Amino acid sequence: MTAAVQITLSEGTQALLREMGYEGESDEQILTRLIEEWGVGSRDRRWNRVLEKDEFFPVEEL
Repeated sequence: MTAAVQITLSEGTQALLREMGYEGESDEQILTRLIEEWGVGSRDRRWNRVLEKDEFFPVEEL
């Protein structure tokens, strides 16, 4: 069984959250999707920084 927690949001923040959601999506689904999308984007940004700074070494060169 999953424990539930309550997050307090201002009405403005809740409105913004719902604007980011798709029709029929719950607040939890919206937050989960946004967090997952942020994670993917964060990894992409990190890898792009590594590649731009030439900090990447192919395994063959080690």
